[in-house]
Amino acid sequence: MAKIDDWKKTAPHTLKIDWAAVEKNLSFALHDNLKDFYSRITAKKVEGTMRYDPHEFVKEYVNKEDWLEDSNGKFPNCQFELWVPENTETDYVCRFFQDAFFGDWTGGNDLGRRALIGQLFINIGQLYMIFNNDTGRFEWCDIEYGYYDVYEENPYGIIADNAQEFLDKFKN
Repeated sequence: MAKIDDWKKTAPHTLKIDWAAVEKNLSFALHDNLKDFYSRITAKKVEGTMRYDPHEFVKEYVNKEDWLEDSNGKFPNCQFELWVPENTETDYVCRFFQDAFFGDWTGGNDLGRRALIGQLFINIGQLYMIFNNDTGRFEWCDIEYGYYDVYEENPYGIIADNAQEFLDKFKN
């Protein structure tokens, strides 16, 4: 199983992915930050435990200031899962990204051009880690707050502006 450190150390565009086929399947262009993020390694998923400090993890709150301030109680660590394509075969990666953008996680709602890339498990529950294809930024969202139909009504914010900054948030 690949580790987060493997992902951090691998250069972008190491893998050869047919991005044109993926974009044709989705009917929109993918942001370069997403290509950077997913062109480094293949794995079933990358999971582990990380040091969790909301001051370091959250770059910017968008609509609920300090929502994650006391989200993990006094626990210094949390668990995470990041989803990665298992291989670079064109039909497989087309399905992978179709599911990331439009899969069951959306509850059938239109959440814009956002892809689910992983989960963070903290004391208050599960947070989704999402890539916003329109802005190129990596976001967190507390969809368990209750609003699937209007993404922006859930507490959410920015984790990072690019793939390397996002990956560097995962520290032991």
